[in-house]
Amino acid sequence: MGICQNDEFLFVASLRRLYKICRKSFSLQRRTRSYFPAPGFHQMNLYDGRIYTTATKRNQIWIYNEDLQRIKKIKVAPPNPEKGVKYKVNYNHINNIVRQQGCFYINMNWLTDEQYAYSGVLKTDANFKELEKFKFAWESHDFQFVDGQMMAICSTSGKDKKILHPNTSGLMVDGELVWEHKPDESFCKALTYDDKHIYFCGGQKARREKRKNTPGLIYVIDRNSFKLVRKITDDRLKGIRGALLDTHPVV
Repeated sequence: MGICQNDEFLFVASLRRLYKICRKSFSLQRRTRSYFPAPGFHQMNLYDGRIYTTATKRNQIWIYNEDLQRIKKIKVAPPNPEKGVKYKVNYNHINNIVRQQGCFYINMNWLTDEQYAYSGVLKTDANFKELEKFKFAWESHDFQFVDGQMMAICSTSGKDKKILHPNTSGLMVDGELVWEHKPDESFCKALTYDDKHIYFCGGQKARREKRKNTPGLIYVIDRNSFKLVRKITDDRLKGIRGALLDTHPVV
């Protein structure tokens, strides 16, 4: 689901394994073994030659080098380790990890024990010692910093899921929902941006098991006004789960 890059390679995650791909030829260079049960890889980022990826179903951060050798696993505690939940397991549904000013910020779809409620962020030091947790967005995906501002996708599963948050979806910036779209139109999971626009990416709304086959959808949002510039729907893209712009042009 996740994707990151350096000058030469793309690093891409499925739910079960990671891949290293040459950016010039798009040829596969290396891949991890296929993990069983699936760790449920979500978003990932590359810092100082280390790949930090969220193993969502394990409540862990897995760290790799650029040869896709796993170096370390970091356990993230559930919202309340002593408390069970009605829905499957007690977990955070970790969606992303980013580094900002020497600290890590871990995007948790669940801040509490309640699914379809408010999301949050776990802030740690460089050694993953917890510094604070704070509420941010709901059913959130792809939390990140853009020019010092905190941004995340707010998603909505639907009224039939007994949601415990506002029934709307859109872009949250520094705690404010600055742009909205109809919650029944799409389910989005990926943010990327350039100097002028934010690209808000996902797929048309469908049941979870069918999302990967829905037409891909990209909302192009003006970075200054947060107004919709364009909406792109493409059957060839399918449901978009990770996105980046080419910041390392191949010469």
